[in-house]
Amino acid sequence: MTDKELGLFKEIPGGLRRRLPIDQEWKKAKDTLYYEWYRCLNASKDYLECCAAEGKSHELANTYELFGDVNVSWPQWWQKTGRKLFSERRQYPKVRNIAQEGALNKLNIDEHNFLILDIPLNLRRVTILEQINELLDKHHPGKELDVRAQSTAILQLETNRLQHKTVPILVNVAELLYGNPDMNLYQIAQKAKLAEHHLGRSVSESLSQREEKQRREMAASRYKEQAIRLIYNAERGIFPSIG
Repeated sequence: MTDKELGLFKEIPGGLRRRLPIDQEWKKAKDTLYYEWYRCLNASKDYLECCAAEGKSHELANTYELFGDVNVSWPQWWQKTGRKLFSERRQYPKVRNIAQEGALNKLNIDEHNFLILDIPLNLRRVTILEQINELLDKHHPGKELDVRAQSTAILQLETNRLQHKTVPILVNVAELLYGNPDMNLYQIAQKAKLAEHHLGRSVSESLSQREEKQRREMAASRYKEQAIRLIYNAERGIFPSIG
C-alpha cells in the first residue's frame, strides 16, 4: 500500500470512516492501545538493547523488523512506522443495494460473511426493520463477534478480558520498574497512584496505617507481576496480554 492509501484505523474513534490529516492522526492514536504498545517497548530493557543493536543477533529481532527503533518521539515513530503497522489493508464492506435481477451472479462476495436481503418497499419502514432484525438475530453472532479478529492490519491487538482502562496503569508500573528496578512495592503503589478503587475496598472502610500499607503493597505486587507479563508479551508481538 502507498502512504496515500494508509490511514484507516480500527482503534481510533471514527477511524474506519475517514482518513485524518497526519498531525491529527498521531494525536488521536495517542489515546489508543497503539500508543500503550509503543510505551511498553520503551519500558523494555531487552527491546531497547535490541534497538541499540539494530536487531542484529538479538532474540527480539523479529519484533524489531516490525516496530523498528522506538527510542524516538511518538509523532516520529507513528509517522514512520506505527501507521503502517496498524492501518487496515482494505476497506470494510458496506451495506449495499442490489437493484437488478441476476446481479448476484456478478457479485464477488464471500457468502459466509454477507446476508443478502430482498426488501419489499411497499411495507411500512418499522415492519421492514423488525423483519431485518429478526434475520440478523438468526444469522449475526451479535456480542460473540470478535471485531478485532476482522482486522486486516499487519499487526492486530489481542482480544481478551484485560480491561482497556487497566492497560495504561500496567504500563505506568512497567515504566517505574524500568526507571527504578529497585523500587519497593509501597513506593510503586504511591508513584503509580494505585488509589482506593484499585485496592478492592470501599472508601468508608477504616484501616490502620499498617493495614493501608499492606493493602497497597498487595495491589502493587499484583500490578507488578502483570506489568512484567505485559512487557514480555509486547516484546514478542502480542498486546495487550498478561497471559
